[in-house]
Amino acid sequence: MSKDEYLKKLQSKIKKLPNEEINEAIDFYHEYFAEAGEENTDSVIARLGSPSFVASQILADYAVKDLDTNTSTTKKSFSAIWFIILAILASPIALPLLIIIISLVFTLIIVCGASILTFFVFIVGLPVSGAFSIIAGFAVIVQHWQTSIFFIGIGLVAVGMGMLLFSPFANFSKMATSSLVKLLKKLFDKLTYRRKEGI
Repeated sequence: MSKDEYLKKLQSKIKKLPNEEINEAIDFYHEYFAEAGEENTDSVIARLGSPSFVASQILADYAVKDLDTNTSTTKKSFSAIWFIILAILASPIALPLLIIIISLVFTLIIVCGASILTFFVFIVGLPVSGAFSIIAGFAVIVQHWQTSIFFIGIGLVAVGMGMLLFSPFANFSKMATSSLVKLLKKLFDKLTYRRKEGI
């Protein structure tokens, strides 16, 4: 395989990345080949591995890029999870192992998603139930003012708790998705390290 064919295949396998990232990666490997010299193309390819292998590394590295910065968001973490999945799919792993890995990845995503969804429903449910309690309290104010005050008080507490828990929920979502991405990246690195060792 020639250098140009190698780079073309690599580019097609990382086409889901932003153009800036694609250009940066292709320029890096183009220079890598140029520094080694035209006569060493085969040895460079043997050292790097297949375009699929290199593409999987690029996708996985992009997935965790900037996750530790202050601008990291839950949306960015879910995007990173998608790139880890693409990296696993691009990686030249045997089909039975690939099926097991994909199953594990989706199990982890479902567990993480279910935890976030449960917390979200709880956070949203508190102010909603609190609002209904306040309305119920005002509805019975002329019949039994003690019951009315009780319902209004419970409602205000529920609304307040919901508002107070929103910030911890946002932090929990960010932390959970970020941790999931890092866990998936570690799993991917172990798999590709073993694959590289076998080359």
